[in-house]
Amino acid sequence: MRILNLIPHLSRGGAERQLSYLAPELVRMGHDVHIAFSHDGPQKPELPGVVLHKLEVQSSYNPYIFWQLGRIIGRVKPHIIHTWILQMDILGGILARLKGIPWIIREPSSPPSYSRSWKCQARIKVAAGVSAVVSNSRGGDEYWKVQLPHKRRFVVSNGLPVDDIEGIAGSLPPGLEIGEAPIALYVGRLASDNSGDKNLRVFLEALSRVRERQAVLGVVCGDGPGRLNLERIRHRQRMDTDVRFTGFLPKSTVWALMKKAAVFVSLSAYEGCPNAVMEAMACGCPLVLSNIPAHRELLDEAGAFFVNPDNIHQVVDAIAQVLNNARLSACRALNAKAKTEDWSVSEMARNYEKIYGILAASHSSSGAHGDEAR
Repeated sequence: MRILNLIPHLSRGGAERQLSYLAPELVRMGHDVHIAFSHDGPQKPELPGVVLHKLEVQSSYNPYIFWQLGRIIGRVKPHIIHTWILQMDILGGILARLKGIPWIIREPSSPPSYSRSWKCQARIKVAAGVSAVVSNSRGGDEYWKVQLPHKRRFVVSNGLPVDDIEGIAGSLPPGLEIGEAPIALYVGRLASDNSGDKNLRVFLEALSRVRERQAVLGVVCGDGPGRLNLERIRHRQRMDTDVRFTGFLPKSTVWALMKKAAVFVSLSAYEGCPNAVMEAMACGCPLVLSNIPAHRELLDEAGAFFVNPDNIHQVVDAIAQVLNNARLSACRALNAKAKTEDWSVSEMARNYEKIYGILAASHSSSGAHGDEAR
């Protein structure tokens, strides 16, 4: 089967990470996989066997993107168009409908991330012609159940390269040297936007209060538009030496760091299917998580401490409990790690393959013309 994925970036966030897992696995399964994208960067993944089509544009709002995508679709002649991220959902969706090609939207988030903006409304209107929506969480599926109650919907959780993660030894990234202080780790985008309110101000405030009780080193791994303001907050709290910002790190370096951290903290107000939390689970790192549906979909109290991010005392107490009760923390971490055994990339790819097959068969039986699926 020939599958064309459309995505704005190749090296930014969770959706890009999941596509970098899925596309090569589908190639290994015998499919002809293509990716059209606008921008790459220093974290561009390796994509063995995948055919890449880079769009020649400087701005995401350049209408020339639409024309280029149309030409790529004409050359590739895909059996399935799979769109990732809002911009490509709109542009790719319009082209898929015009050309009569089965089209899948991949939903990476949950209802709180969507506003009443014209872009979100345009996405919903274009999606009226979608063949199926594949969400990575129950929250995403609930969103589309309201928007498109009569369309095909599926839930396919994110995949993890569990064997690769297992093979990484715990270590610290270059430039991060510590003494005896345990590490409290955050990994993700530094922003409060449609990628999610990560409540990082609460994380820094909690660390400053934990530090009053005991030694702790906060490590913030990732980047984004909120970094400068967070560094100012760190300075006001006199924690310049107690909180380190690493910027983006290669995924293997992040996994090694997770295996050295004493606690992984995610205080997001909302999520879809959070990659970083899943990776921390696979690394056996103890967890303090916000009590939101996306986190509850992955874990219960046997695998993590759950807190209300609006209650700073609760956050501080949870971090302190993890740091001071190694036995209980290790037990929870083992319970959490056990859940990751079923989250392989191959399982995710097989689930997508089934969906592609359903849509291709339905398209063929409807009398549509086109190349025959391989």
